[in-house]
Amino acid sequence: MHFTFAESAKRDVDDLPIKIKEGLKKKIIYWQSSLDPMEYAKVLTQHNEATHRFRFGAYRILVKQIGTELRVLRIRHRKEVYQ
Repeated sequence: MHFTFAESAKRDVDDLPIKIKEGLKKKIIYWQSSLDPMEYAKVLTQHNEATHRFRFGAYRILVKQIGTELRVLRIRHRKEVYQ
């Protein structure tokens, strides 16, 4: 599986502090290189678009699984990601 980023997720990444960006990049590479990245994800049942979420410290990465692609929709702090 591989990660792709929606425009909204790219804007979210641009707004993150540099240290968070660096850690997030390492974490996504780690998840992508594992045999099954979905073992690190949690299923979302009451979200309109996203099907799963990954956790990175206080940040949440909302993704939509489309075949073997994981489309990153949003990357936000946990307080504001589900609004």
